[in-house]
Amino acid sequence: MDTANLLNQTSVGLYWLCFIAYSVYWGLGFTRWKLRFPVLLGMVVLHGATMAVRGISIEYFPLTNKFESFNAFAIATFIILLFYSKIESRIYRMSLFGVGYGFFVAAALFPKGLSYAPPLMITIWYVLHVPLSFFCYAMWVSAMAAAVARYFVPDEKKTFDQVIDSGFQYGLVIFSISMIFGGLWGYVAWGSYFLWDAKVVWSVIIWFFYATCLHLDYWQEAKRYKPAMAILGFIILLMTYVGTSFLIGSSHSFR
Repeated sequence: MDTANLLNQTSVGLYWLCFIAYSVYWGLGFTRWKLRFPVLLGMVVLHGATMAVRGISIEYFPLTNKFESFNAFAIATFIILLFYSKIESRIYRMSLFGVGYGFFVAAALFPKGLSYAPPLMITIWYVLHVPLSFFCYAMWVSAMAAAVARYFVPDEKKTFDQVIDSGFQYGLVIFSISMIFGGLWGYVAWGSYFLWDAKVVWSVIIWFFYATCLHLDYWQEAKRYKPAMAILGFIILLMTYVGTSFLIGSSHSFR
């Protein structure tokens, strides 16, 4: 067996180890912060090692197929959960964790063999564009989780409003930077900064949606709709990320 295949099998083995660990976390996630934080941190480090080994096996950034894509989105979500791990609302934490876990589990449905990057991916703009997109998606998932928790834990509305606002603000900033890198990648790969492609069009739609969410603060009567907008935004996010690949089809679709 050559080194690349050995490393890939190692990364797959680590993936299944993470699968077991994240599944156990469904119970640990309801415990106190001093226990759940180090446990989740350790799992995220192991998850990162899994992706790193896979990257070494293909000698490139491990974002070349659906298995790696869902894996990357999952770890971005878990990292955001680590950042907000002191929030005591179980509904918030497990809603956010549940989305990441769902994508991590869904990754298992796709081929896990060696997948080398096609020429159009081999550019620094791709490496900068895609990970940033996943982190802004994770910020918007966090806003959705806070919105859901806000409806069930009315005593902590201020905390959840802050999480929603942070998700809107930082998510949009990160996504804007990601779109700039995406335009540069598009020019290198396809000779154009913009394409009438489903993924690109829905990315524009979601940018305008969250820009609108930010401007709700300037309309006093509309502020109360921000939690509902955060939940609606999650649906648009799923369409942008998953729907364009599985329902519509896009030149951005992973194999």
